[in-house]
Amino acid sequence: MIQRKQTVFLLLAAILALVTLFVRLQWIDVLQACSAVLSGFTIFQYHQRMRQAMLCLAGIVVVFAWYIGVAVLEGRVGTVEALPMVNAILIFMARKGILDDEKLVRAADRIR
Repeated sequence: MIQRKQTVFLLLAAILALVTLFVRLQWIDVLQACSAVLSGFTIFQYHQRMRQAMLCLAGIVVVFAWYIGVAVLEGRVGTVEALPMVNAILIFMARKGILDDEKLVRAADRIR
């Protein structure tokens, strides 16, 4: 469902990725744009929870790839570079909520 807590987490993650993208605007920020699009797309996959969980995992990998790219290639980590870590935490919390919903649905199916 769209009104679940994981939707709020994913929406905040997409907004945070866009904020980070517009603050920096460098070549590696294509990954931040991908993260924002992926988080936005994941919101509307609520009918397929396992796909949604896999997309969240892919979003976390993209954020960490961006972070490693900035830390290793540019050699600096500042305040703006710390925002994607918050993004990764939000996506992780959304994934946990999605998996909790999946467990709840499976438990309800077992009772029937």
